[in-house]
Amino acid sequence: MTDGAQTRPDSATQFGVPSDDPLAARLFPALAGEVKWGLDRTGRMLASLGDPHRAYPVLHVAGTNGKGSVARIWASILRAAGLRTGLYTSPHLISFRERILVNGSPIPDEQLEEWSWDLRPLLFRERPSFFEAATTLAFLAFARAEVEVAVVEVGMGGRLDATNVVEPVVAAITNVGLDHVPILGGSLEDIAKEKAGILKPGVPVFTADDKPEVLAVLAREAAHAEALLHRVRPPEGGITLDGSSFQLRTGRWGDLDLTSPLVGAHQISNIALAVRSLEALPPRIPVSAQAVREGVAKARVPGRFQVEREGELTWILDVAHNPDGVKALVKALHATNPPRPWIGVVGILSDKPADEMLQGLAGALDSVVLTTPASAPKGRRWDAARAAGRLASGRTELRPNVAASVELARGAAGASGTVLVTGSSYTVGEAMVALERIPPEALPAPFRAG
Repeated sequence: MTDGAQTRPDSATQFGVPSDDPLAARLFPALAGEVKWGLDRTGRMLASLGDPHRAYPVLHVAGTNGKGSVARIWASILRAAGLRTGLYTSPHLISFRERILVNGSPIPDEQLEEWSWDLRPLLFRERPSFFEAATTLAFLAFARAEVEVAVVEVGMGGRLDATNVVEPVVAAITNVGLDHVPILGGSLEDIAKEKAGILKPGVPVFTADDKPEVLAVLAREAAHAEALLHRVRPPEGGITLDGSSFQLRTGRWGDLDLTSPLVGAHQISNIALAVRSLEALPPRIPVSAQAVREGVAKARVPGRFQVEREGELTWILDVAHNPDGVKALVKALHATNPPRPWIGVVGILSDKPADEMLQGLAGALDSVVLTTPASAPKGRRWDAARAAGRLASGRTELRPNVAASVELARGAAGASGTVLVTGSSYTVGEAMVALERIPPEALPAPFRAG
């Protein structure tokens, strides 16, 4: 393991301490004010705690887009198979408690705070970043909660991501796109190499990417790591606002007819990747065809083409935060064709290619309301007024916050139109609060002492 020399201000990435989250502030006092890359600090903290990440088998997923969806699909299937399952994802939409789930539910705040005390001396000694501390707590929490299997989503990249201390039984790389370019590299090949850093000797790894330059890098890195690389080709399927359905051919379970509440061709690809990779699980983690069907049918991913209805009005909440995410979102929008007009509420972060993302969105939407989410770190807040000046004035409005934007969009959509909220997890999270559609995992879990 190596630390690497790269450090970044917290405001430059998703890994900054969520200053507006009181639970995170209680869990992690006195953290370093910068992002640190490498595995040494996380490894040392885990070693001091008895290496809790080695107490259970792990499934590890990386990728530019879709890794959170694959993680949740995996976890849903494993739960349907009767396994007590931990799930670690990032970032959260509303509350830190969303990041660490056991059997689909958050750990009670009181329990997390009690366990976090074991980290306090390590926080002062190692001075980890927020993400390193959160990852360490997640692995400790899964051991204390006695999970039988854990699903872990990479935070960013892969090679130097804090989660890469695990030795997984199965790994997946959803796809590779241009995102976090200043950190991960300016080409698909550079980024693919960083994501391929999660490959381990003898561990099967699956990818849904179909770009020749990406597959060439993954194949080379897999050969170097002595990992077993498999490409998953997604099937065709039916897509509606209520979800997706398709048939998937597998070697382990035969032909599976699958129905999912997840919407879009990109989600069919994610489901296919998740299911096909589970074929490589070792015998000690048994998964039946019925568990696959049930898990796929029950898997939900908050903020990913999440459809909510308010009478005849349709709301679509999607955290698309890069150009590839926007393309997938627009494709799903056209495939499902919700009622017109299509009104967008858009809030993008300053370190994203906002002009490119807005071009893709504005070309599909009838009008756009631009805003800045208050929960976004100050260093990542974009200039919405500047962005508005680059769009057609007759179809663009500007509002100072997400709540006001939601109200304006509701009126513009009329009684039976569609409002799309997108651009970042911060924007979607604030819209969920404004619409009172908070996901259950963001709410405090009841604590039962003893």
